[in-house]
Amino acid sequence: MRVTHLTAKRREPATPRRRHPERTRELILDAATIEFATKGIGGARVDAIAARSRANKRMIYHYFGNKQQLYLSVLERMYQEIRSAEAELKLEELEPREAMRALVANGAVQF
Repeated sequence: MRVTHLTAKRREPATPRRRHPERTRELILDAATIEFATKGIGGARVDAIAARSRANKRMIYHYFGNKQQLYLSVLERMYQEIRSAEAELKLEELEPREAMRALVANGAVQF
């Protein structure tokens, strides 16, 4: 068989993808939160976090250094969210018993 004519598809020059480092970091943290919550630090896999966040492992290590630092970042983020929710309750304006009821009712304190 003889080829007489080759055609190549012309591709438009690739447009550079915009990078959103803060968004990428947040997506990684969201994925890591789910992975750590369901599997713990020992069972969680960076590969699974990368797949869920649609980031590659290299980016995870770039932003967080290692799995332990990523776990620490997840814990710090969760602590910050809990404290922010607590601040919205304006507990300082309540009597101690009412403040405790508000904390329990809003899930800030779990037993």
